[in-house]
Amino acid sequence: MSPPRFQNKWAISTVSLGKHPSHTLERKLVAAAKEGFKGIELVYSDVLGHAKSNGLSPIESAELIKTLCGTMQLEVLSLGPLKNFEGNLTVPLSQRLEMASEWIRVASAAGTKIMQVPSQFLSESTGDDSAIIPELQALADLAAKSGITIAYEAVAFGRFNSLWQDSLRIVQAVDRPNFGLCLDSFHIHSRIWGDPMAESGQLANSNLALKSSMAEFVEKCPRDKLLYMQLSDAIRFTPPLTPDSPLFEGLEIKSPQLAWSRSGRPFPLEDTGYFPVVDIAKTWLLDYGWQGWLSIEGFLKETESESNGPEIMAARARQSIEALYSRL
Repeated sequence: MSPPRFQNKWAISTVSLGKHPSHTLERKLVAAAKEGFKGIELVYSDVLGHAKSNGLSPIESAELIKTLCGTMQLEVLSLGPLKNFEGNLTVPLSQRLEMASEWIRVASAAGTKIMQVPSQFLSESTGDDSAIIPELQALADLAAKSGITIAYEAVAFGRFNSLWQDSLRIVQAVDRPNFGLCLDSFHIHSRIWGDPMAESGQLANSNLALKSSMAEFVEKCPRDKLLYMQLSDAIRFTPPLTPDSPLFEGLEIKSPQLAWSRSGRPFPLEDTGYFPVVDIAKTWLLDYGWQGWLSIEGFLKETESESNGPEIMAARARQSIEALYSRL
């Protein structure tokens, strides 16, 4: 899928390929491989679903997934997301590390070297660096024993760390060789450019803010700490999202960015999207010259429908990538 001038390998998140019970992980892997993807972001809930449907333990399921991916020449880029790890005031660190140990075993069994950790977003948490940095160091040290690298991602709905600059600061403070960055265009755009509750769909001075942020990224983001990048778009709510929207139902916190992230993210440049994805892709691929892994993501309510299965979603993702390259 990548034109000769670009060396990037593309992955796709397994959850982007369908959420209906009939959208089995096996179908998702076959569809991804057929459309030319070189890797997958393996979502932990898909591992659990695969394990349950096949009468396996998560470890056994991960081992089978590794074998299936091998036959299709797919790499498991990462396992994630291990949510709300650092600064969690309701779960003792020992219990969080115990849970992380299980994730690490699953990641190893699946054949991936990366485990993704988004920034903390629960209300009962702390953002105090004196608390969270040692906790993340403990996680990194635990993962290192199994050859696993942590990909830390600042999410737009993070309670304390929601900007890519925040995640870079934390990565540098943790200061472990196996603790790096994952950057997601949606989380950058939805924090400093877009506003789902505004008539215009944009924040004030959004274009200037994005331009400034990307210039800072090119200047300051160290390549040796960057693990992979994710691209997705967003729908514009017309009328704007309101506090009584059903999209807030069942969420861990009432955050417009979280509601948007979970159900309003088409693939880049699809008709329903409006984010300036081309601008950020130009910065990452042309100005910064990123030649590592890229992953495409789409999180849409429509994938809960049986008719929007892995084959359709994988083809849409490939078409999105081709459209994006044509604009570069």
